Amino acid sequence: MSTHKLLWITDLHLVEPGHPWPQQVDPLPRFHAVLNELRDQHGDADRLILTGDLVQSGSVQSYQVLRDALQDFPIPWRLLVGNHDKRDNLREVFPRVPVTEGFLQSAEELDGTHLIYLDTQAEAGHHGELCPARLAWLAAQLQRAGASPVLIFMHHPPVAIGMPPLDRLRLRDPDKALYQLLRARTAPTQLLCGHLHRNVSGHWAGHPFTVLDSTHLPLRFDMVSDRLTRYPGAPTYGVILLDGDSVVINAVQQL
Repeated sequence: MSTHKLLWITDLHLVEPGHPWPQQVDPLPRFHAVLNELRDQHGDADRLILTGDLVQSGSVQSYQVLRDALQDFPIPWRLLVGNHDKRDNLREVFPRVPVTEGFLQSAEELDGTHLIYLDTQAEAGHHGELCPARLAWLAAQLQRAGASPVLIFMHHPPVAIGMPPLDRLRLRDPDKALYQLLRARTAPTQLLCGHLHRNVSGHWAGHPFTVLDSTHLPLRFDMVSDRLTRYPGAPTYGVILLDGDSVVINAVQQL
């Protein structure tokens, strides 16, 4: 079994030309800077995975900006949706994105490791959710993986991190269906999430999780305020190294 490298980006928040920048900061140069560094230093990677909030408004024009940025990128990429994305507009610009029962999700195997790309977009609102159809699909993918390692890429983390305004927007699991599904799994399983604009790691449902910071603006850690505060930190990307059932995740600030 060979060592593999995955590249990971989340929460780009790209906008169409002429549209106001989120938080008055243009996300496109930051995204380009990350892509250039990945191209220069990590051209040997197997995948580039983008875990949602690809654009700010969900417009067709903003997805065209993303398409143009990725057009000459030499590494195969996978797109997930977040709460700012719109599935139909994304598919109009990226018609080859896999669809399962109307959800933008898929799975693949990379030298014995199963990569699951899970759609956690809610029907309405900025929180995350998994309907029975998506839970059944995920259960089938986990069963297919058996004892092999699994990485589940998703936008919304399922766990509260102690920041009230973010915790209200996490993945909702009212019947604990996802928790029970993962708790019953004993094989190596890792959750990889975006959405929080922070680097966070921990353990949930018997498995490790990692949340990656944004290529746009990070959020200050504040357990008291009910308001989110952004600051001009450097854009962040992830470099994931796979070696059998070993998973190493590097969060890298693009300087």
